[in-house]
Amino acid sequence: MPVGGRMSPGVTFERIYRELKRQLRDGVLAPGAPVEPAVIGHELGASITPVRDALHRLTGEQLVETPQHNGFRVPRLTEMELRDLYAWNGLVIGVATSRAKVDMVRDIRPPEDAETIAGRTAAMFLRIAAATGSGENLRAVGQLNDRLAPFRRAEQQVLDGLAEELEEMTGLAAAIGRTRLNRALARYHQRRTTETPRILAATLNAHA
Repeated sequence: MPVGGRMSPGVTFERIYRELKRQLRDGVLAPGAPVEPAVIGHELGASITPVRDALHRLTGEQLVETPQHNGFRVPRLTEMELRDLYAWNGLVIGVATSRAKVDMVRDIRPPEDAETIAGRTAAMFLRIAAATGSGENLRAVGQLNDRLAPFRRAEQQVLDGLAEELEEMTGLAAAIGRTRLNRALARYHQRRTTETPRILAATLNAHA
């Protein structure tokens, strides 16, 4: 709430944090690009302190990195790192499907870009995680969604049949058909680990 015509520090921090996270998820900031707190503060109308605080929080979420503790930058994943990230997503979702309870499946408020395949995929994975009743699983899936968001958009330039793939998994997730869902999820992640070089190239080319 504004105090003396100015926003309180907590409100300013949350505004900066959410906007930076949106830019990172949407791929506005190029992989490997430096993130200058002074520049961000000027663009978003804030002092450098809440910007640095937000960047430190995003570093903890692995959306930003501090190479050798010398400034901030957007992570630029290697092929191996992206494969590992897809594999980790598969493991976390696998745990969620094994623990999901039919009577706990409920709607999760979709992200702002839920009209896209990438957004609907993120919402589906959140729904599966929510069905476990585990806050830890839900947070883990949410963070993976954030880190994979730019790559999921790039997948649309590389992989065919994404809408059909998502429709199949969404239907199986709603029914909690574990065996068939696990097979569909295994195919989903295998496709992406196989096509990691092309997905990574498409992500980088978006900023060429």
